[in-house]
Amino acid sequence: MVTTCEVSVDDAATVTRMVSALLAELGAGHVEAGVDTQLVAELLAMKERISGFLAFAEEHPVGLIMLSESAALFARGTYGIITELYVVPDQRSSGVAMALIDAAVTHGTTKGWGQLEVGAPRQPMWNRSPNSALYLKLGFSEIGPRLKLPLHGPAQGSPAAPTRVESRRRRAPRRGIPDSIVATFA
Repeated sequence: MVTTCEVSVDDAATVTRMVSALLAELGAGHVEAGVDTQLVAELLAMKERISGFLAFAEEHPVGLIMLSESAALFARGTYGIITELYVVPDQRSSGVAMALIDAAVTHGTTKGWGQLEVGAPRQPMWNRSPNSALYLKLGFSEIGPRLKLPLHGPAQGSPAAPTRVESRRRRAPRRGIPDSIVATFA
């Protein structure tokens, strides 16, 4: 039987191990930087914005879901984002992920979130992933790709150069986007 409980700062080491395993799996062993237990503890202390649940089978941690609260006009207020979802390999397809997502839905409903979102791995991996079927089976719908712009330089916490976005914008291919539209967003 799978049980879930909300994570606390005391769970930082377990969360660190599971997120490290997730990142190693997604990065095929090429993780840029390890997950720091101190950073995990600091984030877990941000109870108003960060939450999560651990899944247990026979008192052993077998899964983790981490959530972040955000707010947007399109969501008509606050909403949740699944930032990490990991199940140990020998427990996959045993209901652990469903139990974790159920805990997240209950938590989000209690907090008044308008929706719950999740980012998927790159498209080819997503298409082959049984996770896509899980999310779709649970009622998630695809809303498009997610993009990122790192705001830190190579050293953790060092600010980006003031002209970083401008230099990237100049180097990036326009992909057939008219200059008038680019100027609107520049």
